[in-house]
Amino acid sequence: MKLNPMDTIMSASRTNTDIFTQKRAQPSLTAVVETVVAGIDDHALSPLTGRQRLSALDAKRLLALLSWSYARDLYSSAEIHARLRRAETAELWDSGLPDVEGICRFRYENRQALQCCLQAALQYLAAQKVAEGFVTRINEAHIAAEAARRIIRSIFIDHAEAAVSLAA
Repeated sequence: MKLNPMDTIMSASRTNTDIFTQKRAQPSLTAVVETVVAGIDDHALSPLTGRQRLSALDAKRLLALLSWSYARDLYSSAEIHARLRRAETAELWDSGLPDVEGICRFRYENRQALQCCLQAALQYLAAQKVAEGFVTRINEAHIAAEAARRIIRSIFIDHAEAAVSLAA
């Protein structure tokens, strides 16, 4: 049996009993993003976020958070930061909760890793649409272009929000 790349990503979230019983439980988007982010070398990520330097674990947390958010059409760094604050997750971050400027800087410094992780997330969502019969095939070039477009959209939204706050 030949595995496609999506099977490799999906198999990482299965338990040992699933493997022995041949169950094909579908992982969540979160599990897929976490699996891809775990495969990123710690030294490949820039831990800089403006005034703050992230630990390697926090850098991966932020990479996963941005990948998941952009895959779910949440682009505003201010909104992502606000949701983190409302969820009272500051104690989970070794270096403290990244601020809006830090999120933007991290995105800039780690764009290539973000592109890779977001592509995997979009690949997973596309595979779900194929399985549900909404589309018949996955176009890899379209997935890559869509990931790049979503990153650009997040940059645009952040700039627009900054301009509005300066004007106010």
